[in-house]
Amino acid sequence: MSQLPPSLFPSETWKSDASYITARTMKSSFGFGAALGVPLYFTLLVSSKRFKIFSVERLLNVSTLSGLGAAGAGGAWEYSRIAMSDAATLKKRRLELRSSVSKRREDDFGTIGAILGVCLVPAVFWTRAGLLDLTLGGGTLGYGGGFLTHHLQTWSGNPAGKIPEPEISPDDPRMRRR
Repeated sequence: MSQLPPSLFPSETWKSDASYITARTMKSSFGFGAALGVPLYFTLLVSSKRFKIFSVERLLNVSTLSGLGAAGAGGAWEYSRIAMSDAATLKKRRLELRSSVSKRREDDFGTIGAILGVCLVPAVFWTRAGLLDLTLGGGTLGYGGGFLTHHLQTWSGNPAGKIPEPEISPDDPRMRRR
């Protein structure tokens, strides 16, 4: 029988299934909002015939606010969905989310994109916006780009797959009640 390794980060120990599922949904919603916010902003900008008013600072602010707005909306949606679910359903959903290789790849691509965005956007647009806008906007643009890259790879025929659920023996110390 295989055993689960101990958690790498203490912050990964969640107190309830509901908080884990809500945080997971908010993270995915943030990536969706970050990836969708900038194209919608450009569409709105071009359709209003005010393209002369374009600024990098406004673009970075739109990307940050669209990501945060989508994360808030996703969290509210998931919270209302959880309120109508029973404990067994929540436990099953949490186990599915924890063992999903696709979600892990989505997180990895988003994190790598955010790190690249935080490094590259301030380097390219140093004099175009303030440092806070460059950092937050670059991270958001990068996270959205990584999120989009993961989903484009999945849609193009490169799915991440799914790992088998590990078998844990009943005498494992992590299975004891505290």
